[in-house]
Amino acid sequence: MSWGLIQQEIPVAELQVGMYVSQLDRPWRDTPYWVEGILIRSQEDIDELARHCHHVFIDLEKSAPESVSKLASPTRDTARADSVPSRAEAAQFRGMTVYRDQCSVDEELPAAREAWATAGTVLEQIRAGLERNPGVRVAGAREASEALRESVERNPDALLLLARLRESGDVLYDHSLRVSIHLLALGRHLGLDRSELSVLGLGGLLMDVGKMQLPQELLERGKRLAPEERREVQRHVEYGEQILLRSHGIPDKVRDIVMQHHEREDGRGYPHGLVANEISACARMAAIVDSYEEMLADQRLAGTPYEALKELREFGRWGLNSALVDQFTHCVGLFPVGSLVELDSGEVAIVLSHRRTQRFMPRVMRILDPKRRPYPDPLELDLGSTDPESEGAQRQIMRDLPPGAYGVDPARYYL
Repeated sequence: MSWGLIQQEIPVAELQVGMYVSQLDRPWRDTPYWVEGILIRSQEDIDELARHCHHVFIDLEKSAPESVSKLASPTRDTARADSVPSRAEAAQFRGMTVYRDQCSVDEELPAAREAWATAGTVLEQIRAGLERNPGVRVAGAREASEALRESVERNPDALLLLARLRESGDVLYDHSLRVSIHLLALGRHLGLDRSELSVLGLGGLLMDVGKMQLPQELLERGKRLAPEERREVQRHVEYGEQILLRSHGIPDKVRDIVMQHHEREDGRGYPHGLVANEISACARMAAIVDSYEEMLADQRLAGTPYEALKELREFGRWGLNSALVDQFTHCVGLFPVGSLVELDSGEVAIVLSHRRTQRFMPRVMRILDPKRRPYPDPLELDLGSTDPESEGAQRQIMRDLPPGAYGVDPARYYL
């Protein structure tokens, strides 16, 4: 899959206001700009880049036309950003943390279930507490987010499996938990350190705290809202900001997630219409995860994760950070943990866990035979087996399936 954008390399001294810098001449983590994508808005932006780089790459599609009109036609200086660094390559970047799975999914599931339950209880306590006190008790939220972080550090697939398969019936709680878990998984994939993961986990849990002050029926109706109802739902960002202002001990980066996760790179977000590098790194990540979860919820009866990621890619051309969209796709994979897939044998299986570098070859549980009849005992299969004689090495995924395909409820088989 190639999701690249047209780029042209130029010296920093030739930068103009309106240009969009998509790549540097060194790893992003070696500079203050550890999330990719900078819109040049002033001479100060150029001066800051000059302190760290000699050359940069300009995204011609995202730059203002007048800012790139005098550039030479792209020839040998033009590059396509068709690839995202592998985890092995990324691990060479200075300052990145290299995470390795410490246990299997099966071994981590008990702790993951406990962390999930703890986080759900804390969200209930926050909602109940807001009826008496307009602030949030940070200690409980931090404890819950740390439990999620620790589980994701050991093996993210256990909580990702729960996020995909568990439904509590409360739209807000489920969404908050899924966002927190996916943000943690993305941060782990990017090699962020433990303190940064803690920010992402807590920010994900509290991101939509303002929605706790909205009528429940508005949240349950999804996109089927009248214009005035939609405007009221959008005020959840304002409500969330007010709640955090009355809370003590909330890190600034968590506030950024709450206040900016609906801002967009092209300035078409809300509530302040921020653009590109005006949006914090954590909020850029939160915007992607939040959008992905909303797309899955909107397509839950007929859509697939692949379709959601494809739509996310379109958003990444303008509204979301395209480099981070690529990284998020590598993080969750086209066949996320917990999704249904059809093998080339005609069997139907549930994706159980991924290899970090071979996400097209996960470990799966076969539950329906080629005639779509349930197996009496589900059979696990490792599609990434290195033994050429094994059945797993001879099978591959043909396509992913929408939730509920063939009447299958994956939660019944695995949870």
